[in-house]
Amino acid sequence: MPAPILLASGSEIRAELLRRAGVAFEISKARIDEEMVKASLQAEGERPRNIADALAGLKAEKVGLKHPDAFTIGCDQVLELDGEILSKPESAEEARAQIERLAGQRHSLHTAAVIHNEGKPVWRKLSEVKL
Repeated sequence: MPAPILLASGSEIRAELLRRAGVAFEISKARIDEEMVKASLQAEGERPRNIADALAGLKAEKVGLKHPDAFTIGCDQVLELDGEILSKPESAEEARAQIERLAGQRHSLHTAAVIHNEGKPVWRKLSEVKL
């Protein structure tokens, strides 16, 4: 029997991508304080790319430690504008203000995915899209 696949995320979009790819998986959301981790890494001078990778790795690791036999997928994205990380807006007004701020400006979306198995990362992918 193949090892189970766990998505360490509550993101419906990520789950839908796996479903469309025909991947059988279960959701086991990683419970971490992303904003605290992000702020700590920013205070240490980490680049947005590395922050996305660290968050994805932490999610995969947290769930993977509870299910070492599974392949655990952790993902994250970090939006960067002029070296500043923009967090998810919490309201329609914040979303509108963020879109207005991004309009006409070059910005980057850093995406990371990490797969854990048997207590260690076995695969990772980092990418950057310039918008």
